[in-house]
Amino acid sequence: RRVFEHLTAASADLNDPDTALHEIDRVLDAIDRRKQPGYLELPRDMLTVPGRRTHTPPVTPPPSADPAALQEAVAEAEALLSAARQPVILAGEEVHRFGLVEPVLQLAERCRIPLAVSIMGKSAVPETHPLYMGVYAGALGDPAVQTYVEASDCLLLLGVFLTDVNLGVYTAHLDPRRCVHVTSERVAIAHHTYPGVGLAEFVTALNTTERVCPAPSDLPHPRTVSPFVPVGDRPISVERLFECLDDWIDCDTMIVADVGDALFGSATLTTCRGGQFLSPAYYTSLGFGVPGSIGAQLARPTLRPLVLVGDGAFQMTGMELSTVVRYGLNPIVVVLDNGGYATERPMIDGPFNDILRWRYERLPDVLGQGRGFRVETEAQLADALAEARAHTESFCLISVSLDPTDISPALRRLTAGLRRNVKAPSARG
Repeated sequence: RRVFEHLTAASADLNDPDTALHEIDRVLDAIDRRKQPGYLELPRDMLTVPGRRTHTPPVTPPPSADPAALQEAVAEAEALLSAARQPVILAGEEVHRFGLVEPVLQLAERCRIPLAVSIMGKSAVPETHPLYMGVYAGALGDPAVQTYVEASDCLLLLGVFLTDVNLGVYTAHLDPRRCVHVTSERVAIAHHTYPGVGLAEFVTALNTTERVCPAPSDLPHPRTVSPFVPVGDRPISVERLFECLDDWIDCDTMIVADVGDALFGSATLTTCRGGQFLSPAYYTSLGFGVPGSIGAQLARPTLRPLVLVGDGAFQMTGMELSTVVRYGLNPIVVVLDNGGYATERPMIDGPFNDILRWRYERLPDVLGQGRGFRVETEAQLADALAEARAHTESFCLISVSLDPTDISPALRRLTAGLRRNVKAPSARG
């Protein structure tokens, strides 16, 4: 439990029948209120012990924001907006978690402020909105979006966690003097902090401002989704893989991207509804994709998961397809089969980046259910995706054979900068 205390909104040991029921309520309330995980530890010898509803204090609601602090924070933000020539809203994961998509869009539309999203906040706002620019994540994102966001003289970071991945692994360049950073727990404007003033209260109050910003010009926009026309026997590349997927994805698809180029390449994919993109971009732990799709489809059964996973990540947790079969789920799993860790190779290459190449497409035979495809060309990829969409009875696995040195443009930009900070081990005599 001591480990999980640092990773969760609340945790509890259910070792006392007099307090167990209250502790469950307390943890569940914290999960609901803070939109973060919780942890309940149930000792094995307590499984059959009846809980007792003794008189326990009710769960204490969180204190509301100090009206004076809220008013001062909004006034300071309005002053920055009033002087701004190029304001930008960077929407993060908390915008979706706290149900603030509409208020944030209202603010953007009324004040004519262009929008970008963090990579963890991808699909938090509609990506077809005319004010939407794309994903900002330092060098991981579109260079035009990076240039526009970093040139902003008033950057509203709404619900964004300033993590290494959201900031493009130290390739972001944001001036804190021009930033209004708002989370569910506090507001920070330049070097001033307003603890206890939360995201929802702040956005609601800022929406009452009469300020209308200059009409934005020369906005970068996401690339237009073009019909994918396969070129016969041309070997599939990472870039063409994501172009094909961008054309194939529809509004009934839930994208579940694992860590690595599966995540970095998918930042360019276009979603058409909120909450249509999931990834483990906070802790960047390999192996999230297949298990994550189980929870995603059980929670939203109307959406079919498209799992994008590298071969290294798949070899860690891919056998959770057994659970997929057990529960009758039908994700489409695309394995980027390049024989190793493509994220590491551009920075420091060596045999430690290589893994055994499985015949992933044969796993349906092992599990007694599902369809498997091995693709090497653009035409084979298009055909496999079409067959996978038509096959809804069980999961489909598409193993995409890629050159070990082939990576997405996003990963190429990122590793070009990081390579300078990584030193190869010196040879021993």
